[in-house]
This record gives sequence, structure tokens and C-alpha cells, in this order.
Amino acid sequence: MFNLLRMDLKRLQKSRSSYVILILSMLVSLIFFMALYIALNPDLQAWMKTHGFIFQVSGMDSTQPAISFIELFHLTYTQNFLAIFIGIAVVLFNCHEHECGFSKNVLSIHVNRFHYILSKSIALSLYVLVMMSICFLEAIILNLCVSAFFIFPSVQDMLLYVGLLCLIAIAFVCMYTALTIWLKSKSGCIGTVIVYATGIWMSIVNPLLGILGWQKILDYTLMSRLGMLSRYVQSIDMNQIFMMIFNVVCFILIYTFLSTLRSYKKDI
Repeated sequence: MFNLLRMDLKRLQKSRSSYVILILSMLVSLIFFMALYIALNPDLQAWMKTHGFIFQVSGMDSTQPAISFIELFHLTYTQNFLAIFIGIAVVLFNCHEHECGFSKNVLSIHVNRFHYILSKSIALSLYVLVMMSICFLEAIILNLCVSAFFIFPSVQDMLLYVGLLCLIAIAFVCMYTALTIWLKSKSGCIGTVIVYATGIWMSIVNPLLGILGWQKILDYTLMSRLGMLSRYVQSIDMNQIFMMIFNVVCFILIYTFLSTLRSYKKDI
């Protein structure tokens, strides 16, 4: 188990795609921070106009009070970016093993398929947690550079938000791992990630569930839990928070079971 984990971590360390995705996530954080800072700062807008900058802000009211730091980070990474970045990282890492035959060589030596799946999930979860921590720290530094324009909440709220966000991210890793184990095709997996993360599937499923009166089911999906996370934390709704934790942990267990089940097939 630990040898498998060490090997996966080493491969992640040497993978160029890991660094590319990390840099892209940091770039997204920077762009969204600058965009929101400009959109909510009328003084900066006036200064930019006097210096010849032409821009148009829609959907934001510069006269409203500054949003909190949690809302800033939440707006940045719940616009599908978190699910997409995690999905691409998992697909590139796992599908490369299938394409080069590395997984077959490993499983011919390590017969415990659960350890194989667990190693992948832990290694990729650690990578995602590092990526999110770096982006969160980047957002804090950027906010300090503008004199805390986005209001910092209490340390407890920030830790609670980050902890729950990390739990949801781990569930995404387990879900995409199950996808790669079952589908194997890199192009098919990436297409599925895009359809899922952009919410295209919801526009198809929502009307069908509406006909059956089952639309409430969508409230328990990972994307829905991610979208509501900021509201749960800032309102300190502990009932909803505990329900969300139970919901997300169930997803982690289900996807891990499905991955392990598929890994026992001879054609993996």
C-alpha cells in the first residue's frame, strides 16, 4: 500500500500536467480577484476611466458593500473551475496508466485492488488539497495587498469553509477515479468531465426529474453541495452542514466501492 502511494506521489511530482493545472488554477484565482476588485471599487473604476481604460461591468453593483473573503473564493472556484481542474488532473493521471500498460504491470504484482484504488485516491486528493491551499493562500495575500478590501471572516469560519471544501474535493477525486476505471478512454473521460462540471447534464436531467416530481434529488449532488457551501458556512447552519458531510462521505464510499469493483475485472 505505502509503496504504491509513494510511487503515485512520485509520478505526480514528475508530471508536467500537474504543474500546468496548478499554474492555471492560480491564474484563475488572480483574474477573478482582479475582476471582482475592479467591479466593486468605484474609486478604482473612476481612476481607470480617467486614464483611458474602457470597460463594462454587468451583474455587479459597485455601490454595494464589499463581499466577504469566503464569498470571493467561493465565486472563483464554484464557477465550474474546481470540478474541471480536479477532473482533468485525475483523468490525465489515471488514463496515462491505462494507455502505457502501467496499471496492468502494477496489478500483476499487487493483487489487492482496493489498495491500488486507495493509493490513487489518496495521492490525487493530496495533490488537489495542495493546489487548493496554494490558491487560498494566494487569495489571502492578494486581499492583504489591497488592505483587506474583501472582508475577512473569523478564523473558525475560514477553517470550516476550507475543511468542507476539501471534503467535497476528495469526493470529486473519488468520482473521477471511478470514471477513469470504468471508462478508461481519455477523450471520453475528459468529455464527461466537461459535461458534468459545466452543468450541461443538469439542463437535461432537471426537466425529466420535474416530470416525475423528483427534482429534490439534485439538491444532494456534489455540484449542488459545492454551490451551497458558502451559504451554509456563513449562516452557520449546522444541521445542513452535518447533512452535507454525511452526503459527501456517502459519495466517497460509493465511488471507492465502484472503482474497486471494476478493478477486479480481468480487462483492466
